Amino acid sequence: MLSWILAIFVFLLGAKAFTKSGIPLTKNKNLTGTGGKILGVLCILFALVLVFDGILGLANLASLISR
Repeated sequence: MLSWILAIFVFLLGAKAFTKSGIPLTKNKNLTGTGGKILGVLCILFALVLVFDGILGLANLASLISR
């Protein structure tokens, strides 16, 4: 469940890379352009891994409960 919550935040951060303002690096600087989009894709892929991890964790928990 925690990985799903983290996946939402990471996905939203990755999606922000495709906006005009880009991904925030510091308070005053954003990563825009190709570098920002590459980092955005990596964030979205990591979010997918977190969702998959949450599914596997839930399946393990369900198998433990059903024994």
